[in-house]
Amino acid sequence: MLIIIFMFLLVISFAELLGIMDPAQRYCAFLVIFAFLIYQYQKIKQFGKEKLLSQEELKRTNEVIQALLTTTNINKLLSLIMDNLTRDKSFDSAFIYLIESSDNYLCIATKGAVALGGIKKFYLHLENQDKTIKQAVKSKLPLMVQDAEKNHLVDKEIISQLGLRQFIILPLVVQDKMLGIIIIGNSKTKINFSSKDLAISTTIANQAAVALQNAQLYSKIQELSILDELTQTFNHRFFQQKIKEEVELARRYESALSLAIIDIDFFKNYNDKNGHPAGDTCLRQVAQVISHNLRRTDIVARYGGEEFALILPATSKDGAGKILNKMRIDIERYPFEFAHNQPEGKLTVSAGISVYPIDAKESRELISLADQALYKAKNLGRNKVIICETIATPTPESI
Repeated sequence: MLIIIFMFLLVISFAELLGIMDPAQRYCAFLVIFAFLIYQYQKIKQFGKEKLLSQEELKRTNEVIQALLTTTNINKLLSLIMDNLTRDKSFDSAFIYLIESSDNYLCIATKGAVALGGIKKFYLHLENQDKTIKQAVKSKLPLMVQDAEKNHLVDKEIISQLGLRQFIILPLVVQDKMLGIIIIGNSKTKINFSSKDLAISTTIANQAAVALQNAQLYSKIQELSILDELTQTFNHRFFQQKIKEEVELARRYESALSLAIIDIDFFKNYNDKNGHPAGDTCLRQVAQVISHNLRRTDIVARYGGEEFALILPATSKDGAGKILNKMRIDIERYPFEFAHNQPEGKLTVSAGISVYPIDAKESRELISLADQALYKAKNLGRNKVIICETIATPTPESI
């Protein structure tokens, strides 16, 4: 009330200065100025709300960015990106595609707001793809499509494939390098995207690209720390860690676990006669043949020198024997460049097998018994697979 009285007196004073003496004119002037001040007050109030809202959005975006940049697991990161992008009411669907080794392919990594647990082979071929995606990938800039059905640049196949009525394409770019794209949009309702929607999603996508590159680099470093550089199989340290874990899993689930140690016969001869580069090539090729014979759950590691260790979960002695004998035959038949220089005119391997829990209940003993079986295979003429139970146990009389 005091403010209104003050404003009224202020208007009267201004009216006198302006020479407005008629009471009706003064009253009209008061109403006009009062209305103008109320309007300005409402604008200031609304501006304050908008500014506060922007601060809240900025705070949330910063929290998202911090979360992205501190996540090093790629699957968790992808899931986090999708969760945060689809949290906004403007979007109900989201997809991430990552560039494959060939720049002409985008391979889906996530669908909806849930990571698929690894990259699935679901491709977008850029040569045959609709113009909106090609344009976004080529320009490396965000692209907004308000009405997918009416936009002549959008291929109808992309609408049916993704089920989006409107969408935004967000390139994932770091230092001008294209990592992939995010496609966010609506499949049910159609709400015109605002410049704010584009700005926030672009900010998140830009930081997501940096986080993704960091996660990929971290994954590569982790991979290098557990892989043998030459053969690209797991290294000895990882094997020692993994055999303990697998024995514990076999114990928990009361299942069999087979361990095999493979040694390349007369490998020193191969190295001496053909040179170390040829020996390295031979090791890589043997590793490839071994890996080709394994299941997804099996593990192969370079045990040392020319030896490889195989962990075969849920595998009996018979099963392990069949796997190793097939592997042995495949290696014997493989066209190694200098196989003819070997004593038998071919490159062969020997292997020893032990099985949990029949032969041993601890990882160390399991390794020792597989090693003994391998030693016997060598003594029996090489190019053989010996299973632990075939090792003769010394009798008291023979000691």
